[in-house]
Amino acid sequence: MDTRPLIMNPEVRLLHRKGVLFAGWLSGISQPIQVLEFDVALLSLFLKPRTPGDAARKITEGTLRKMLVSVPGQNALLGRIHQLRQAGVLVDAAAQDLENPETDERLSLPDAEFRQELASRGALRIGANIALEPRSDSFVAWSPRTRNWYRFDTGLALLLLAFVTPGTADEALASRPGLASKDSAYASIAKLLESGLLVRCEDRPMAQTGTSQRRGAPVITARRLNGPRWQDIKPDGRIPVYFTPHMENHYPLALGMIAAAINSHEDGRLLERFHPMPISYLTPQQLFEGISRKFGPGVWLFSNYIWSLDINLKIANLLKSRDQANLIIFGGPSVPGYAAACASFMADNPAVDIAVHGEGEVAIAELLDHVSAGEQGQVVYDASGLQEVQGLTFRDPDAREQLVNTPPRTRLKEPDSIPSPYLTGVFDSYDGAVEAAIIESNRGCPFGCTFCDWGSATRQKVRKFDLDRVKQEIEWIGRNQVRVIWIADANFGMYDRDIELSEYIVETKKKYGFPQEVVVNYTKNTTRRLVEIIKAFSAGGIISQGIISIQTTDEATLEVINRRNIKTEKYDELTRVFADANLPLSTDLMIGLPGITPQAFDRDLQRYFDVDVSAKAYPTQLLPNSPMADPEYMEKYQIKVDDEDFIIACHSFNEQELADMKAIFNVFMIADGYSVLRYVLRFLQWEHGIKALDFMHTMLTCSRQESSRFPCVSWVLKFFVADKFMPGGWKGFYDEIAVIAREQYGVERDPAFDTVLLVNELAMPDETMQYPHTIQLPHDLVSWFREHNGQPVHEVKPLASYGPGEFTVDDPDSMVSIDMDYIQYDSHQYFWELRSETARAKSVSDAKLVKQAVSA
Repeated sequence: MDTRPLIMNPEVRLLHRKGVLFAGWLSGISQPIQVLEFDVALLSLFLKPRTPGDAARKITEGTLRKMLVSVPGQNALLGRIHQLRQAGVLVDAAAQDLENPETDERLSLPDAEFRQELASRGALRIGANIALEPRSDSFVAWSPRTRNWYRFDTGLALLLLAFVTPGTADEALASRPGLASKDSAYASIAKLLESGLLVRCEDRPMAQTGTSQRRGAPVITARRLNGPRWQDIKPDGRIPVYFTPHMENHYPLALGMIAAAINSHEDGRLLERFHPMPISYLTPQQLFEGISRKFGPGVWLFSNYIWSLDINLKIANLLKSRDQANLIIFGGPSVPGYAAACASFMADNPAVDIAVHGEGEVAIAELLDHVSAGEQGQVVYDASGLQEVQGLTFRDPDAREQLVNTPPRTRLKEPDSIPSPYLTGVFDSYDGAVEAAIIESNRGCPFGCTFCDWGSATRQKVRKFDLDRVKQEIEWIGRNQVRVIWIADANFGMYDRDIELSEYIVETKKKYGFPQEVVVNYTKNTTRRLVEIIKAFSAGGIISQGIISIQTTDEATLEVINRRNIKTEKYDELTRVFADANLPLSTDLMIGLPGITPQAFDRDLQRYFDVDVSAKAYPTQLLPNSPMADPEYMEKYQIKVDDEDFIIACHSFNEQELADMKAIFNVFMIADGYSVLRYVLRFLQWEHGIKALDFMHTMLTCSRQESSRFPCVSWVLKFFVADKFMPGGWKGFYDEIAVIAREQYGVERDPAFDTVLLVNELAMPDETMQYPHTIQLPHDLVSWFREHNGQPVHEVKPLASYGPGEFTVDDPDSMVSIDMDYIQYDSHQYFWELRSETARAKSVSDAKLVKQAVSA
């Protein structure tokens, strides 16, 4: 048996997540290890140097045994000590020393009187950010609510950790029968509540996920209409036509348009031979054991996008493997149009019989003219007839490995020739929890950006749907209580009539209460109309966002991606207009565009930091029908892609440089997007000349090279985006940021810097806090921030020159109870910072509410 004394690793914390207790490293240098009740007691013995044998005897023979429900035998304890040592939780005592910092209060099991009702009413749980740190004679925990450190003896630590799993005081005491008298334990629980280390579950619901609506709100879904369901209709000898939506939460516009085209083609002639199934979201069981079994082999239509292609291929393969008599037709933007790429796609996916390129409504109707039922009940097609249909790739029926390609399809000149699926009852049979409806007011894009297949390098003429038709669709959406309307135009705001449509959406909401949210792709080269649209939405209480899809401002990259005709100064003008109107604005960037370099990407990020525009960046994926996917283009710019067609290298960057760009954007997203360093970075840049991107790179380097010295910074950069909690509280993180600023840039802590650090900490949601929360500051940060933010800073008025002020944060969105990313159906903004007078507005509908919330 090893007789060397061991001690608990000072870098390890006892932290918890989703009802499980761990011993882990904030730095992320090692995997956390799950620990149990007796492990906590065992580790408490190693707060001072102790041999394994001595610790095992203390547990089995000493007073600790009485605190535990069950205790393993001595050999098992020695084995567990060995495991903890192997995991690095315990280390040689000679190599480590536990600090004993100043703490303000020792918590122990008192014998004082108590208020039983305070502790016994309702379920309790430990605060999400509460963690225990080892010190020389006890565990300690930081309370954000009281801004105090608290010491814990072993008994109280066990009592606190009993609430890792939510429960009542009585339930916790039942699991810890030997801790103390019931009265004493109740008093301790009351103290833990008062100090903010425990929270009431009724006040702070467990973190929620899965809703795309306002935080804390119930999911609102559209009315269920009375069209016929597939369960209600009978086979009638016609060939069934199946439509396969890949998601439940929105009406599938593309499939709906095709259904409307089939129904109306030549006054319904196709309906004599074909039986279109009601469009509805189907579970796998409904799909394979329900509708397909009831109606038999038929024509299966799939509309494919990058987010639906994989699931559609799985369904198609299963359908074909179950019954070769089915005819599988794939269309949509993710069906490759380039000949070689399409040949590869068809070779890789033998279940697909026919691929449709370009607009599919007329193509499907014409295609069905040459489809019939075979003698054995199989669905067959006439190859000679299909050769007359434009925009197809299909298998030769006599030699399936042989492909036949027909000439490209000309685009619809009159999109109104296809009836609206909303207005003709196509979606009246839809079953599902619908949150959104997609509409088009026009088709086409005048731009030829090479990464996009919307313009397809042809700079298409934009074709408009009739204005009254679009208004009627909006009316249908409002009347049927659809919460989100997604306008699928490439450039909404390009025409004056788009202002009229925006105003009509607002009128519809006033009439029906719906829609409540609008998702759009805004135009690139205008500001006047877009501002009018956003103002209309704001006045009408519509949740929306001003989004500018900048992608990059780098001139060399713009040249490569054929985006020079979109003027960067238009974006700058738009930024100023939105700032003057106090309306939120965000931008989309792309990581890995051909032509970009790490330095140019940094400049893009710094640009939008300077004007306080929220920026999101997305990896560049090669869309199969985009000009960028042209083999000649790929060869010219040395484009390499991974298995999912994301660009990983090109002539302007290698794979390591792409990884570096992704890493710095992760830092940017956390620091500025989620506002974790929103105020600190601006203070350092405005008053000390430290560019935000420079400091972000320094943070990243410190977290990689000195993770043990900066464990909180390392934790945030590694884990925050996926799981938004900060073990031990945010104070440790901001203390480490101050150390980096001092050591790397010579910025000392003073009352002004401390003010900024504290405000940034308070802006982070913490469920142990009570909101609204107001604090008195030595300097008026609110005035300082408003006078400098988003403006060209030529002369900075130091924060230290401002007199005292106060700062208030509030949480009307229940941010502390939800640690997920989505507040809206399609959000281009980040939602984490608490409401305050200096916080970014969450959407145009609540831009005014930010001020109201903090002034009430």
